[in-house]
Amino acid sequence: MFLGGVLLASPAGADPGADVEQAVSAARGGASCPGFRHNDVATQAADIINRSTKAYLAHDTAIVPADNPQPTAILKDLGVETQKAKLLQGAGHSAADAIKASILQGFKEIPDCSYTDIGASMLIEEQTGYVVIAAVLLGQ
Repeated sequence: MFLGGVLLASPAGADPGADVEQAVSAARGGASCPGFRHNDVATQAADIINRSTKAYLAHDTAIVPADNPQPTAILKDLGVETQKAKLLQGAGHSAADAIKASILQGFKEIPDCSYTDIGASMLIEEQTGYVVIAAVLLGQ
């Protein structure tokens, strides 16, 4: 229920990745750490990963998506050296379902206060209508 409210509350033209970031931060709820900070490089990494997944689902490429649960290689290519990164992915027939799937995938990492930053991407795969999400958590 909450996830749908987050999506409906967004102004027209808003970045859909921001909805993902808000929902993941809200899922941190009971943890004693602050919400995630937006990180542009994590967003860029999430978008690279998400676009590769979207292309694969659309059969536009034979290359397997960049879906390593620890996207440190992509982050390194973007100039961020870290050993603590986690990819959360989700897909569904609605944005709320895709967000829920990504949050369920990150149920162990989301409350971990050593993850401080987040970047996210949300895309629609036109042929199937699926909403695909990638969120990258960065830690210290």
